[in-house]
Amino acid sequence: MRIAIDLSAANDPDAHRWLDRIVHRIEDGWHVWDLTGAPDVDAIESTPWIHDPGRQGQRLRDLLVASIRRNAWTPAPHGRRVRVTTHPAAPDELTPEGAFNLADEPLVIVVENRHGDGGFVERILKELDRSVRALWSCPGEPIRFAGAGGAGQMPLEAKKRARGLPYRPRLVAVIDSDRKGPGAPESPNARQLRNVCEEHDVACWVLAKREAENYLPPVLLVEKPDAGPEHPRRVAEWERLGDEQKDFFDMKHGLPDKPSPIERDLFDGLSDAQREVLATGFGPKIQDCWRVWDVRQVGEELRSRGGGDLRHGIDLIRGEA
Repeated sequence: MRIAIDLSAANDPDAHRWLDRIVHRIEDGWHVWDLTGAPDVDAIESTPWIHDPGRQGQRLRDLLVASIRRNAWTPAPHGRRVRVTTHPAAPDELTPEGAFNLADEPLVIVVENRHGDGGFVERILKELDRSVRALWSCPGEPIRFAGAGGAGQMPLEAKKRARGLPYRPRLVAVIDSDRKGPGAPESPNARQLRNVCEEHDVACWVLAKREAENYLPPVLLVEKPDAGPEHPRRVAEWERLGDEQKDFFDMKHGLPDKPSPIERDLFDGLSDAQREVLATGFGPKIQDCWRVWDVRQVGEELRSRGGGDLRHGIDLIRGEA
């Protein structure tokens, strides 16, 4: 987050221990000290929080100088701004103690499955946004995943983590749409999660494609671990699909035995040979492809496969980082 420290807090001796603890998280790289639109830097430096020689003034002055330099070029990847004040009067204005409690929380990304969906989110963040990727090297895990154990459990997980807090939590929910074709409605689980997130002011990303595996680029798909001898032919037939067919093909289970009208129209033009090869899909371990790292051009192909939806999702996550 971008944390702005008001003069009222810096001048309040009772607030200093909380400000000191916030600074520890800033030094860990979790957050940045935001000085844009803040009081005059000289005024901040002259407060007892920094100016008192018996405290940690030189350390804080050094951090202040570093923050001035950073604010001159970029606050990335931090999108959320919190103001620390002794008299909070607006959203994301918090008392020093409340601000520390929020700053000490990791950014939690709620997913259906930590290995599969978590692997997808981690991969796109690391491949497509260098500033977010840098957070993974910070001590203390500033970004963490919470696997809900199923799509039906995700609304309950989001509600449990958001309810009863005196501030908006550092929380993002990501769920498959399970849409069966272009124009088809998202699943009841996705709609319920979206409603819960709106109720609690939590960021929610319902994927535009059917599921996370539909964003897999060919360069990762061909490297599926323990794929078996039929895998190259299956990838080749998948490559022949149109973009919309790739977006809504059930990557794990393949073509449905009893297709809905929209699925029937979407896959109507497939040859018998294609249907035979793609009938069973790539299997449940297709999610392992997200964790194949020794591959080049992944970012380029992800941008091609993901389009604006991946950018949308990354922006939502950055908005809480």
